[in-house]
Amino acid sequence: MIKKLRPWLTRLYPRAWRDRYAPEFDALLEQCLHSPLDVVDVFLGAIDAHLQLLNGENVTWRMMNMLNKLRTTILIVFAAYIGFIIAGLSLVGLADDSPMIPLMKTNPSLAAAWTIIQAGAVVALLAIVIGGTPLVLTIFRRVLTSQRRDLGLLLVPVFSFLAIMLYLGFIFLVGSGRIQIPGVLPAVQPGNFPLGNRLMLAGFALVFVLGAIASTLAVWKVVSNTDIEQETFHTLGRPFTVKIHSFAFIPAVIASISMLIMLIATLAWFGLTFSALPQVFTGSFGPWQTSTQIWFIGIVALMTVCTIAAFFGLARGRSARNSG
Repeated sequence: MIKKLRPWLTRLYPRAWRDRYAPEFDALLEQCLHSPLDVVDVFLGAIDAHLQLLNGENVTWRMMNMLNKLRTTILIVFAAYIGFIIAGLSLVGLADDSPMIPLMKTNPSLAAAWTIIQAGAVVALLAIVIGGTPLVLTIFRRVLTSQRRDLGLLLVPVFSFLAIMLYLGFIFLVGSGRIQIPGVLPAVQPGNFPLGNRLMLAGFALVFVLGAIASTLAVWKVVSNTDIEQETFHTLGRPFTVKIHSFAFIPAVIASISMLIMLIATLAWFGLTFSALPQVFTGSFGPWQTSTQIWFIGIVALMTVCTIAAFFGLARGRSARNSG
């Protein structure tokens, strides 16, 4: 059944790509197309081929495939990390101003689970920053010299951040009473959360999520346009060469493992919390006084999907490194 998909999978790729690599690609599909995961892998390769087709007469399909897989691995882990951040901030919003926070002061196990979540967040952030630094420097170098068309894409995260900051400033002005809006209270109390306040906070959530999605897509496109396998940098007057995608692979592994640990710690934290405060799970302690159960399921589901996606990306990158 899966092998019957071969002609359709080949047509997913750009015509220029098929004209150049079709025979070699067909031979590979004959050998390696065995499972649904292989189909997903081919589909992701088609997306990357549409985003950026490597140039150069000396570029073989296997070389291009290895670079594309490594590059896509970094992008998948990055996108999964952004999704995990959204889930983590939702977790903070769920815990904030709820009986869960005071409980952590008296429950060492609960406090330990929360500390593991915080430590995992720090480790994942450092891994993303360290692994992405050579790639970011390469992108900026290319944008300032030969790829100026990508400058607009790099401004997307900047404008997204500014939009979030402006909205936060707006919320602060409303909360301090400097801006008065009918139906919106400067401060809310438990059991008194007007519709206007809910809409205002929902607007912030929408701006944040849309900004995160737009920024992720912009970064994905810029990285896809960067077909450089290695770059030379100068530190203290000495040159050194970095294979930018290979260099980012180990930090991507660390970030993915951190996400898995945070997911497990989050499950433990929820379990400990709800065993000590069962009324919390059946109550409405979510943001905007919504169901705790719905937020719990949503947070865990998003963390799980992002973690699975990250490890799937790592599996693709590992196979590329082994073949290279």
